[in-house]
Amino acid sequence: MVKEVRKKEAFQYLNQAEEFLASASQNLNEKRFNAAGFSAIQSMINANDALTIYHLERRASKDHREAIKMHVDVVKIINDGSQRSRFKEAMDKRAYVGYLGTPISKKDAEYLLRSAKLFLIWVRKYVK
Repeated sequence: MVKEVRKKEAFQYLNQAEEFLASASQNLNEKRFNAAGFSAIQSMINANDALTIYHLERRASKDHREAIKMHVDVVKIINDGSQRSRFKEAMDKRAYVGYLGTPISKKDAEYLLRSAKLFLIWVRKYVK
């Protein structure tokens, strides 16, 4: 179920995205690869929430499929789908990284952190 949110709250979600990104980086440095990957993905979720709040004044509330759909709705508005597959891939990996009890590799954690950094840079272009 989509949640209505005031546009100005987008910046709070962007700040949370930056906080989770910093956590991901610290976790990676301390060899906590699952925590690094999960925090990187959470950073992308918060960044996407900022994006959808800023452009739609709504955010996904329960389901990551809903977040992907809303991402696509914003892509149509801003005419830039360059991060669509990156975001969808992160959402697909969320359960694997955070809930299935299977450790991820350093390489996978580094990849997720790099993806989150690029995604956040992209979101900042559209949330001003």
